[in-house]
Amino acid sequence: MAFETFKRGWIWFVDGLAEAWIAVEGRVARRPVTSIDLADGGGRVLGPSGAPLGRLVEEGGTSRLEPAGLARRLSGASIDLRIPEGWLFRRELDPVAAQSAPFLDAFVRHQIDRITPWRVSDVHYHILHAPLPGDAARLSVEIGVVPKRLVGATLALLAPLRPKAMRLVRPGPSGFILPLGRGEAERRVALRRPIGAAVLTIAAVLALATAWAWWSTGNVQAEIDAQDQVISDRKAVLAAAARRDRAGTEADAALRRLRAAHPRAVDIVEAISAALPDSAYLTDLSIGTDGVRVSGISRAVPALVPALETAGRFKDVAFAAATTRVEGGSGDRFHLEMKPAGLVPPAETAAPTPATDAETADTPAPP
Repeated sequence: MAFETFKRGWIWFVDGLAEAWIAVEGRVARRPVTSIDLADGGGRVLGPSGAPLGRLVEEGGTSRLEPAGLARRLSGASIDLRIPEGWLFRRELDPVAAQSAPFLDAFVRHQIDRITPWRVSDVHYHILHAPLPGDAARLSVEIGVVPKRLVGATLALLAPLRPKAMRLVRPGPSGFILPLGRGEAERRVALRRPIGAAVLTIAAVLALATAWAWWSTGNVQAEIDAQDQVISDRKAVLAAAARRDRAGTEADAALRRLRAAHPRAVDIVEAISAALPDSAYLTDLSIGTDGVRVSGISRAVPALVPALETAGRFKDVAFAAATTRVEGGSGDRFHLEMKPAGLVPPAETAAPTPATDAETADTPAPP
C-alpha cells in the first residue's frame, strides 16, 4: 500500500515537471505558422502574414510544391494544414468521471472503432475534454477524426522537411485543431523516463554532496580539536618556562651578564646604521672578539670618526687602513675599527635576581 502511494505520488510529480517542460518549450520555441489549404487537387501556401508563397499540387496520388524553392522555405517551419469541413468527423461522447482523465486516450481509441467507419490505426484523432458546468467531478468529451488517406500524400511530401510542428485545422467559428505526431499526453509519457532519471541523478548528487560535507566537517572538527590540544600543551610549556624565568636563577643572571659583555650583532649593525651619515654606506662588516671592523664609501670620511664616537655606542674608533679614492670620483673608500660600548639597554644589563621566600627568611633584618 505504501509503495503504491509512493508510485502515484512519483508519477504525479514527474508528470507535473513534464507538463511544465512542454509549456516552457512551447513558449520559447514558438515559431511563425505557415498555412496550406488542402482540397481535392491541392491548394494555396500562405506565409505567416497571409501573403501567398506558392501552391500545393496533387496529381495521380502524389503531391508537389510550386515553385521549386518553396520546399526550402518550409524546412523546419510550423505548418497548419487547413482541411475542408467534410474531412473532419466530430462526435461528443458521454461524460466520464474526472478521475479517469489519465485513461481517456485508451477509452477514446476503443470508441473510435465503435462509432466511426474506420479503425483507430487509419485515422488522426484529437480529444477535447473539460469539466461539465456545475459538475466538476465529470468531464465532457469530444473527439475529432480525420482519415489518414486524405492527408497521407501531403504528409509524405512534408515529412522530409522536418517541420517544427504540424496541425490539421478546420477554420471557422466551430473550428477544430488536431496536432499531428505525438500528442501532449504521449509526449508527457515519453518525457517521464528522462525527467525521472534527471531527478534521481540530482537527488543522488545532493545526497553524495551532503555525505561528503558531513564527512569533511567531521575531519575538520577533528583537526581543530587536535590543534587545540597542541596549543594547550604549548601554553602549558610556556607557562612553566615563564615561571622558571620569574624565579631568577643564577643561570639567568649569568646569561644576562654574558649578553651585556658581548652585544648582539643586530644591535651593533643597528647602532652603526644610526650613527653613520646618509652620505656613507658600508661594503663590509666584521664582528670579532677584539672589536668591529667596517669598510665602505663616503664623501665625508673625516666626519665618520666623530659621528661614531659621539653616538655613545662605540669607543676607540680609528682608521684601520689608508683611505683611497674610488674610481669615478663617487667618494673615498674607508676602513674603520672600533669596540662596542653601551649597546645593551640598562634594564637588561644588571637585572637583580629576586630573592625567594626561603632566602628572605634566612636573611637577618638590619639593625
